[in-house]
Amino acid sequence: MSAIQIERLSADDYAPRQGLVYVDTRDLHPLYDKLAFLSNIVLAGPKGIGKSLSVASFCAIKQYPIITFDCSEDVRRSHLIGMFVPRGPETPFVLGPLTSAYEIANETGQCVLLFEEINALTPQMQKVLNGSTDFRRTIEVPECKKVFRLDPKAKLWIVGTMNDAVYGGVYALNEDLKSRLRMLPLKYPKKTDEQKIIAEVLHKAEIPVDAQLLGKLLTLAQESRTGSIEYALSTRDLVQIVEDVHRVGLNRALWIATGKFEGSNQETILKRIASILGIGERLLADMGSGKSA
Repeated sequence: MSAIQIERLSADDYAPRQGLVYVDTRDLHPLYDKLAFLSNIVLAGPKGIGKSLSVASFCAIKQYPIITFDCSEDVRRSHLIGMFVPRGPETPFVLGPLTSAYEIANETGQCVLLFEEINALTPQMQKVLNGSTDFRRTIEVPECKKVFRLDPKAKLWIVGTMNDAVYGGVYALNEDLKSRLRMLPLKYPKKTDEQKIIAEVLHKAEIPVDAQLLGKLLTLAQESRTGSIEYALSTRDLVQIVEDVHRVGLNRALWIATGKFEGSNQETILKRIASILGIGERLLADMGSGKSA
């Protein structure tokens, strides 16, 4: 019987992206310096606060290859470890992100594997990660008759992100997986830190920032985060709003932003915009109905 052909992307394909703008107001990078390749970790916090960006920018600075995998409830074991892919007369076994991470780490000396929204994995798929996140540091793949393990000097760092909000398509982390991982809770930045982050991102994009307007938008965002409405404006949302203000004007930028809210929540945010930014609630509502140019 002929040997099974195994394929994966090259290490160069996982080179970290350069030029990322990340303002480390929480001093996460010094923390990563101490944890990387020693303690696998999950960053748990609201959407849009830079969890993934903090890891990607760290890898860019350190020149660590990084494999990013977007988790969902539809992920199956074959998506994680690999599968046979018919290709003409050949059917190679194409590695998934987990097995590729072992190979890249062995080839280059280190690799970071980032699971986006790790709690979107079903409880059964979370168990697939157990052998890679404890003392074994191996994964058995009988499909291709191979056990993937790290070479003595190779290093693999598994990082997960998860949103602390409850919504469809996510699960609680298994206790056995959670016990193998460090859990780092993150909250929204302080107002002064958030202002610094947004200003730096927009400066890099050569978009002028009106400090007074940004202060009002930050107040609007903080009021949306009290739990009284379902959608909370994130740091990423605020960057989008200021970008849109630069491109289409304040009224239209805010009109676009209200699209993130539904039903009575949209009515509530319209009232808060009218109160904080002094823009008529009716004006924005009319924009949505086509009554205002």
